[in-house]
Amino acid sequence: MKKTPFYGSGLEYGAKMIELFGYYLPWEYSAGHSREHLGTRESVSLCDLDYMGEFVVEGPDALRFIQMLATNDYSKKTIGSVQYTAMCDEDGQMIDDCTIWCLDNNKYMIISGSEDDYVWISKQAKSYNVTTTNVTDKHTTLALQGPKANRVLQQLADIDLSTIGYYRFRPAKISGIECIIARMGYTGEAGFELHFASSEGPTIWNLVMKAGKPHDIVPCAQAALESLRQEAGYLLVGKDHDRRTNPFEAGIGFAVKFGKEDFIGKAALQRIVHEGVTRRMVWLDIPSGDVAETGDKIVVGDREIGVVTSGSFSPTRKRGTAMAYVNPAHAVPSLDVAVVLGNGKRAGAKLSVMPLYDPGDTRTKNFA
Repeated sequence: MKKTPFYGSGLEYGAKMIELFGYYLPWEYSAGHSREHLGTRESVSLCDLDYMGEFVVEGPDALRFIQMLATNDYSKKTIGSVQYTAMCDEDGQMIDDCTIWCLDNNKYMIISGSEDDYVWISKQAKSYNVTTTNVTDKHTTLALQGPKANRVLQQLADIDLSTIGYYRFRPAKISGIECIIARMGYTGEAGFELHFASSEGPTIWNLVMKAGKPHDIVPCAQAALESLRQEAGYLLVGKDHDRRTNPFEAGIGFAVKFGKEDFIGKAALQRIVHEGVTRRMVWLDIPSGDVAETGDKIVVGDREIGVVTSGSFSPTRKRGTAMAYVNPAHAVPSLDVAVVLGNGKRAGAKLSVMPLYDPGDTRTKNFA
């Protein structure tokens, strides 16, 4: 098990550590799940994302390789841009979803949910004139999320943050420390991701928490990050998708661009579109507040129609939220279903084909 650069800082804020993704990560801080979740929605929070895998691809064939690796199209992406994509095998099954950053001409950074992806990526690169480097241990990431994120970070950054568009990034300094600031996040709120040297982790953490104190900043641990991302409908590798999942059933078909000349899994994904998917990602609203868990069955009457992939209690909505796969014939908005919980209880739920928390243009509009 690894410790992130923010392990000690987390303990200072009362973190209850768990083993997750091969790291010791905070499940809750002393503020508690509800306060951390609502703090992100209403003010601002700071989250340790050190466990994300970070890989650099550079060389004369960098763009050609990225185009083959990713389902999305990077042909027109410029320096300073970020784009979401899936990476698939030849059968159209997802290795992972990720973001790919254009750092420079012929230089890209891939950020994914698992460092294990590097083995597959580096194997695919062997026939290209590129160098791949796993920089996961050298770089770290903090997410500053919420409507007051701009007010907090602008105190420390040496650039005008309003010049960073959604899914764009700029090099900057935070109190003199080199950093990449990106306008993005995993919560459904406006905010930033900060990428910098791991050795600067505790310093940056303390600077941001101090600057955020007048704005009611809270540290955000994994329990709150789970409920936040589930409300907003964001996928988590190992829960909502794995290497037996294709992008179309997972609801991210928008990131598959068949107009490209070729990419790994293209032919298989075209067949899947033609034949249709056998399951579909949906969301469940559980008014009782019961928390569904991975593997819980979804039923209509006595008929099983699907299975839960992720579940949590939503402090925003004060009820249970779950993500699940169901038979496409049952992916009907407002369909009444039941979730069979681990204790045998049947919790009534209403099915939605859209995420239950709609941020509207919150993520992309200018900060207040």
